[in-house]
Amino acid sequence: MPGPDPAPATSTTHAPARAWLRPALLLVGGALLTLLMVLADQLIAALAVGAFSLFMAYWTSPLRSGPHTPLASAQERARGADGTAPTIVLWAPGDPASARLQAAIRAPREDLIWVNVFKDPAAQQLLGRYGGERMLPLALQGEDAARIDNVSELFAFQDRTRQGGAPGGAAGAGPTTPDPGADPSGRSEQRGEDESDPPRA
Repeated sequence: MPGPDPAPATSTTHAPARAWLRPALLLVGGALLTLLMVLADQLIAALAVGAFSLFMAYWTSPLRSGPHTPLASAQERARGADGTAPTIVLWAPGDPASARLQAAIRAPREDLIWVNVFKDPAAQQLLGRYGGERMLPLALQGEDAARIDNVSELFAFQDRTRQGGAPGGAAGAGPTTPDPGADPSGRSEQRGEDESDPPRA
């Protein structure tokens, strides 16, 4: 009897072509500026600009790996949490908002699990159900989800969902269907029925 197929989390996905546009522009622009400085005999400045352009092209490209936990493992960890379940954050290399959030949260945190959607087909499929890449970075807590722009929004989302009694972390986020009438800007949040009340101080 043939064995089971490999788990989807072990396969890889490919970054869309548009994810390479920003790093390509940075690389070309940096190369042109470096060339102009070399022609002007500004060698030290040319080296600095060239190095900075290479770094920024890498930082904004899908080549940057960053923190990653397969979605299935993240959901299992959230289900098995003894206390408050950690928040799963879907992110992608080359996404400016994802880069800003990770730059602000540099140290590992027990209450956050990072999932790179370019490395996990299941995570990419889940992200598509919430509106696709325009929703990055997407925080998942129980059956609640929200696009996060900064650390303050992330912590506010955690407080709101946990006070509302969001069950079991992101394990319950999989079957949740996004609201088709959500704000096109991607900044709307899915809320539970009991979240209309303001959070307690």
